[in-house]
Amino acid sequence: MPRVTGPIDLLRIQIVSVPGAQRTTVTGINNAGQIVGHYNDSTGRTRGFLYEDGCYSQPIDYPGAEATFVLGVNDHGQLVGRADPGVGGFLSSNGVFSPPLNFPKSDLTTPSDINNDGLIVGTYQDSGKNFGFLNVAGEFFGLPGPAGKESFASAINDSGQIAGGFADSSGTFGTVYLTNSGNSSGLSYPAVKVTYPHGINNRGQIVGIFTDQSGTDHAFIYFSASVHEITLPGATACSALDINDRGQIIGQFNDPGGLHAYVGVVVV
Repeated sequence: MPRVTGPIDLLRIQIVSVPGAQRTTVTGINNAGQIVGHYNDSTGRTRGFLYEDGCYSQPIDYPGAEATFVLGVNDHGQLVGRADPGVGGFLSSNGVFSPPLNFPKSDLTTPSDINNDGLIVGTYQDSGKNFGFLNVAGEFFGLPGPAGKESFASAINDSGQIAGGFADSSGTFGTVYLTNSGNSSGLSYPAVKVTYPHGINNRGQIVGIFTDQSGTDHAFIYFSASVHEITLPGATACSALDINDRGQIIGQFNDPGGLHAYVGVVVV
């Protein structure tokens, strides 16, 4: 179990908000600082976006879908996500969408990240239960939790390290899975029931969410066998959803003004 050390302040915080959107959610960041996510437009439709150097892309919409959730981006600009209803997972390369990318015989497939070698991770649903997966060159591999428990796979770096976890009746617990060896190690914030790793960079730094006993979400970062809470001035709740090699972190936070998407940086 990692040791808990002092909190780390998030610096150079910028709000990410698509103009005219009812709500903006950020989900992924690559090493060029490109941020992806999704938003609800004035009609309530969910559409994807890419944000770079202060500019927002045109809406990203899977053809024929009512809702497009862009969830991950690699350094080549490839995107993964989910389109609803009836589509499921997708890969987009150079603006061209793949056919649906779905775990065989699953009820729902949600790809969440793609690394620079094109390996994709995510979660699929089978008979109401959720399990993580790895996709290699179009072939799916399941990543169940211990003893077949429900699981999730959130992010993958270029070394093949997968940040994810598993859940049972006692809580949600983080893990790091090594694709080259098939081994995994625990990564849970001590003394809480819910730890949800969301992002991992090529330095092995991991960010995510832990939920305290009152039900409030907190952001964390893990490195050098230590876990630190990430603090934002004035925030009443916070999440960290991805991190790149430059230490840029994206996520969401609540304050008295509502819910906001952000990008910031930590120095470690």
